[in-house]
Order: sequence, then C-alpha cells, then structure tokens
Amino acid sequence: MSKRLLSALLLSACGGSGSPPGSAPDATVATHDAAPISPDASTALTRPPGVRLCYSATAEAHPATVMFRAVFAAGDRSMRAASIDALAAAVNALPEEEELQLFLGLDHLWRLAEPLPGEDAPLSQLGDATASRDHLKLAKMLCPTDARVDAWLGPVLVRFGRALSDQATIDEGLADLDAGIAAYPGFVLFSKLLVYADAARTAPEFQNALDAVTANITSCAQTPNDPACTNATVPHNLEGANVFLGDIYTKALRKADAQAVFAALPSSPGWSTWSFQAVQADRMQHLDARIAAYANTDPADDPVAAWSATNQCALCHTH
Repeated sequence: MSKRLLSALLLSACGGSGSPPGSAPDATVATHDAAPISPDASTALTRPPGVRLCYSATAEAHPATVMFRAVFAAGDRSMRAASIDALAAAVNALPEEEELQLFLGLDHLWRLAEPLPGEDAPLSQLGDATASRDHLKLAKMLCPTDARVDAWLGPVLVRFGRALSDQATIDEGLADLDAGIAAYPGFVLFSKLLVYADAARTAPEFQNALDAVTANITSCAQTPNDPACTNATVPHNLEGANVFLGDIYTKALRKADAQAVFAALPSSPGWSTWSFQAVQADRMQHLDARIAAYANTDPADDPVAAWSATNQCALCHTH
C-alpha cells in the first residue's frame, strides 16, 4: 500500500468520540469525547440504556492496562512502543478480555495518528492499521454491548475500504458506524464527522460531516449527563472537541459559527490547564486566511485541520 493511500487511514486514528482510555471502568473509554455542550453538566454520569462495558477486575488491574492509561494520559509517545508490547503480551495471555483487546487496538491507532520519527513509514503504518482493526474487531466480538467500539472500528474499516477500493469493507464500516450511532449517538456521531471531514467542501459527503456535527450537538444537549458530552472522564474533551467543531465550520466557510466556537474556548472548564491555548489563538488570528484557503479551488493549500493534525489525540486527552 502506498504512503498516499495509507495516509487516508489516518483521519480515523484518534477521531472516535468518547472518553479516554485512561478513564476508570465506570467511565467511558475512548479517543475523543466529542460534542460541544455546556460545561455545567451534572456529575451523575449515565450512558444510554443497553450500553455496557465488559471490563473485568482482572483486566482493570492488569499492569498493561495501568501502563497504557498512564502513557496515553501523559501523551508520552516515547513509552508507547513499550505499552503496545505490554498489551500484546497481556492479550496473548488473556485473549477473552475486552478491555485489553480494546486498549491494544487504540494504542495502535494512537501511533497511526501521532507517529514518532520512523513510525510513519508505509509498512509500519500498515501494520498499525491492521493491528488496530483486528483488535477492535475482537473487542466488539467479546462485548457487543460496548457500542463505543464502533466509533473507532467503523472509520478504520471505511478508510481501509477506500484505500483498497473495496466497497464491501466500506459498507461494513458504515454499517458499524450506523449501529454505534443508533446505540450511542453522543459518543459515535463524532466519528461520522471524521469519516467525511476530508471530502471536498462542495461534495455531498462533506455535508454528511456537517450533519453529524448538528446531530452530535443535539444529542448531547438532550443527554448532558452522558460522559461522552463532558470533561468528566477526558481532561480536555470540551476544549479539544471544539477545535474540531470550529475547524469543520471553517472548512464550510461558516465564519460566524467558527469564530463563536473559538472565541468561547477561554470560557471552557478546562481552559486554564489546557496545553493547546496557542491553537485557539492561532485559529482566531488566521481564521480569515484559513477560510480563504478553503474557498479557493486549490485543495493543496487547505490548512491542516484538527482531524488530520499530529496532535489530534493530545488536544483532548493529554493532562
């Protein structure tokens, strides 16, 4: 697979909505709890009926689980390979544990999204993409009630299918996304945005991304106590998610909406400890230029958006 085709897989890498792999077992576990909502949600967090994780005390206390959570929350890419190795060994020893399979799949996705030098070679990234797909499939098989898994598995399959011109795989991924959205809209809708966000601005597919944004906001407004809609289980969920939101509005040439989102960021609950305040300042300063670049007919000068940036995971998840 060429590097160009492999890069098509990256958009889904850290874009699944939901709470962090570093959350406690009763919190949502994921890579982007994305939905821009009020920061004043109640602390009585609840997921939709029927959504249930299959975590065990054994997997929860496993050293590989503890290590992954710590490494991911710190954004410590230098320790990521060791975390992957530890989880791989844990999965070999305990293959029936959903949590271990899920975290191993997410660890590989993290490396796809934010590679270190030398980790972005085509064969290396193909290996991570394949491993992520396979372990996420196993996690879903082990725990069909954990609808969050569709937020990552669906986009990975869609990207694989597009890269290989395999319509059956694309359809499988879209079906997984639809199933996840039906079961857990506040969590999985964000991943639908990511599947379509890189489409041409005037293409019908890009409208799907905008529609997903609207639906995600609506869902979280209706379920403010969902952990996927707060900072409760992701340290900077609201801050990072709103960068994604502002960027999708920017690409849609909706200046007033984008400006409102970016301008509101300093009022978000985690702003004072967010490491990416400079991102907000940059977006505000260069909003007109970014819109102009999207508005012209040359996609080569399109600005880098949150969903393809090398800090796409860290925006939400780094403490």
